[in-house]
Amino acid sequence: MYNSANINPSSTNPSSIHSATIGLPGLDRVAFHNVAELEPAAGYGLHLRRIPRSVREHLNERGRFIAGEASGCELRFVTPAPNIRVTLSLPETDGCVTVFKGGLFHSRHELQAGTIRTLQLSEPPRLAMADRRLLMGTGFAPEVWRICFGRYACVVSGIETFGHPLRPPQKGETPLKRWIAYGSSITHGENSSLPYIGQAARRLAADVLNLGMSGSCHCEREMSNYLAAQQDWSFMTLELGVNMRDHLSADEFRERTGYLLDRLVSGHPEKPVAVITIYPNFAMFPGSGIAEQDSRFNAILRSHVERLSHPKLHLIEGDRVLDDLSGLSCDLIHPGDDGHIRMGENLARELGGIL
Repeated sequence: MYNSANINPSSTNPSSIHSATIGLPGLDRVAFHNVAELEPAAGYGLHLRRIPRSVREHLNERGRFIAGEASGCELRFVTPAPNIRVTLSLPETDGCVTVFKGGLFHSRHELQAGTIRTLQLSEPPRLAMADRRLLMGTGFAPEVWRICFGRYACVVSGIETFGHPLRPPQKGETPLKRWIAYGSSITHGENSSLPYIGQAARRLAADVLNLGMSGSCHCEREMSNYLAAQQDWSFMTLELGVNMRDHLSADEFRERTGYLLDRLVSGHPEKPVAVITIYPNFAMFPGSGIAEQDSRFNAILRSHVERLSHPKLHLIEGDRVLDDLSGLSCDLIHPGDDGHIRMGENLARELGGIL
């Protein structure tokens, strides 16, 4: 995964970021956060891909396109330019692009599918008045521009700073703790402007790499190998089970999740990994018909943690994070904004004790 100028050689060729951005103004001087691959787009620009094609093509049918979405991806850069233009497009669906300066909200931009759009951004004049140390509670320095993308495919074409210098963030300008979050649509960010993972990351001053897989978190062996191959992370959370209960038997679930945890514990014995059981949902109500499957899958996750008995492997019960069902949306599985906020606070507290 790319982050700042750091490229993980296990997932991509270190020179690929430079060759991919040739001819696209400014993109050779920015950081691509949570981006595993820059894939040439038809016409002009680069697709931001969270997971490389070599892994995507081995995922389940839904996972193959979900893994190509730009959710959790960011362009990050620092420039003294008072005016900036960022050119991009959403080729398939309408969507919203959110801009931050460090951890501070700057602006939100609605984009129409299939239209190339240039965002005109201006440096907020009041930021220069503040002691920057007072604005770094999230771990981000206020001089870092962050162009944040959501649940859609995205193509970026260039950045214009009108002759002013442009560079990626340096050490100390982004959070030191790096968090990989793998899970279902709840982790991915369904029904929320900022999912609970992002809420918890702000409270922990952590830099989150969101690998949520809406409706397609199936722990395929290729995905497990990809997660285990990552090196530049501080801790990892695994929200497992809800996407597999309708597709896998208990034995298949045990095998897949066991393989993932075995790989992580053996490959990264010094790093904390937290397994999160299924969050409370409609399955707990009479007549759902799947309550027993949730219970079986949760018991399997607990048994893995007990079997491995590793000091850095932890279990977080889902009902300690989602502790108020009124935070759900009407589908009784996905939290709304308030639910994500409360979950973020609870998860930050649980992870704080672990970290």
